[in-house]
Amino acid sequence: MTTHTAKNGISRPHRTFLLTATAMTALLVTMGGVVCVTESGRACPDWPRCYGQLVPPMRTDTIIEYTHRLFAALTSPFIIAAALMGWMKARSIRWVSRPPVLAVALLIAVVAFGAIAVLRGLPPWAAALDLGLALSVLALMLTSTIVAFSRPDNPQLADRLSFSRAFVRLALVAAAGVFAVFVGGVLVADGGSTVRCLGCLGVRPGPAAGGFGRWLQFGRDAISGVVAVSIAVLLVAAWRTERSDAPVRRSAAAAAVLGFAQIALGALVMMGGATVPLLVASVGTAVALWVSLVALAVFGGLAPRPA
Repeated sequence: MTTHTAKNGISRPHRTFLLTATAMTALLVTMGGVVCVTESGRACPDWPRCYGQLVPPMRTDTIIEYTHRLFAALTSPFIIAAALMGWMKARSIRWVSRPPVLAVALLIAVVAFGAIAVLRGLPPWAAALDLGLALSVLALMLTSTIVAFSRPDNPQLADRLSFSRAFVRLALVAAAGVFAVFVGGVLVADGGSTVRCLGCLGVRPGPAAGGFGRWLQFGRDAISGVVAVSIAVLLVAAWRTERSDAPVRRSAAAAAVLGFAQIALGALVMMGGATVPLLVASVGTAVALWVSLVALAVFGGLAPRPA
């Protein structure tokens, strides 16, 4: 293992930083969704303190909001450290060193949006952009982490991802569709809809104002259907054509389970079961679904191409 690590320019501490930063980013995105579904976003009217204090008032909404802030403050240094380590020690390995650097740039925008959301609130387009940037940061860190952990086990692995195979392209379509559904939900949801938060695949947010809003809602519904079909096809294809690639099979199975859970949770929400535990479960499975599809695309892109 030591020889492989040295040869690939990726030390064990570097990989640990990447993995920790990725896990914390996933939890941070989840916490952001929890803040939204519990309507805790305005629980602290100032930033970065809460009511001018380092320790917030002991209310549920302020604790949820302030915990999210603290988690952001803890996660950001890990992402920055991972980017610096990659740039200094593994700069030649592009898919390890470049994604965290880009993630740091996007992270700055996410932090700025978070402060503005507290102080002034965000219009729907800005809230959608904020969510899209957060999901992108998570995808970048996850990509770098997967490549970093894959290289020591396979010293001959090329420093590139290939998206030429139909299976990998379908995984990208599913991931892009999930991204569009989650971000699009913020754009088309009315003020009281839970879909304005990171939420369920396929849930209709209710009447949207204006003709263009109705078209956006129709487009989101259509994309949800495409995503559901794509995930089902990916699961079948993974067990038929990717049997020798365990990470691909596991990622496809996870995506299928999580996609089904999202649809089931969405059905419960639409039937009037929009309780806080159900909405929190929806947020958690949404983040996990995004992670599984990004991982599926990256693992598929790393897989050896047939001769």
